Amino acid sequence: MSRQTMDSLVLLGCISLWAGLALAEVGSFSNCTEYFYRGAEPSGLHTPRTAEICQRYKNQYRFATLYDKANRIPRWSAYILHPSNCPGQPWRLGKWFMEPQLRSNQAVSKDYEDTSYDQGHLNPNSFQCDENHRATFTLTNAAPMNPCFNRIHWSKVERTLKTQLTGNCSNLGGTPYLMTGAVPSNNVKIPIQDEDKEWDRDRPYNRVSVPSHLWTAVCCNHQDKTHKFSFAFLGENKEESKLSNLSVDQLNEVLPCLYNTPGQIKIFKDDCGSKSQKGQEVLLAIKSALYNTFQILLSDSYSQLLPPVKMINWTGRPPR
Repeated sequence: MSRQTMDSLVLLGCISLWAGLALAEVGSFSNCTEYFYRGAEPSGLHTPRTAEICQRYKNQYRFATLYDKANRIPRWSAYILHPSNCPGQPWRLGKWFMEPQLRSNQAVSKDYEDTSYDQGHLNPNSFQCDENHRATFTLTNAAPMNPCFNRIHWSKVERTLKTQLTGNCSNLGGTPYLMTGAVPSNNVKIPIQDEDKEWDRDRPYNRVSVPSHLWTAVCCNHQDKTHKFSFAFLGENKEESKLSNLSVDQLNEVLPCLYNTPGQIKIFKDDCGSKSQKGQEVLLAIKSALYNTFQILLSDSYSQLLPPVKMINWTGRPPR
């Protein structure tokens, strides 16, 4: 083999390696505040083991993520909805990117092999187009999700939400800011040895926390206050999932209980028009569409989504 051929093979190997790496900016949100409502990041969800990530792809910042290095899942991703239908765009990509800066503190695709969980997006790939779409396929934007929850319950909420936000926010001159978060589980991590069909191989187990809950907070910012609104969704990451809609203020109240953190949590800098008539109309349209089209029922009672012990700690009384 000639020296020129060897050099070409090395170059191709390097290109192949870097194709699987995403060169995000880890350590600060200073270059991606545009993805936060009023430029303010959420408060109360940092820990000593979280990393601030400005998700960058092809030299542009695409969204923001607070990554939990201890549990190897994102605590949340903040993003803006792209209103286009993105014609001709593939639904999914075959490869997920990695962040070389985080190295051993993040999940890898092999962690999901031979498990009963999907690699679920927090910033949904269906909400983005072109390079923004590709940028969502980073492992720092993924968490293990139950397939029924991810592909049926949560997916239908995302699809309906995109339709309503496009028509009632983006197309009316508003900016739809969204945040989707994952609550790490204390006792379920993948890979799980009992699920591994090739259990005799050399593979580390119990690396990536399976979230107990997923949540999404929505804020449509608009110069006309009558078109400004916000609300949130909360769901259990399991096959027979319960889904609830709630105000952002209510989400702020329940998240400290779910994350088991003593301090206050604030998702948006203010309530973003949480009591507006427009928000109630949009939420009603979402609930009606989910039920009429997919027979998915959104509940107004979010306390039922809390585990019994956490519900007692939060409400002072056991579940009914």
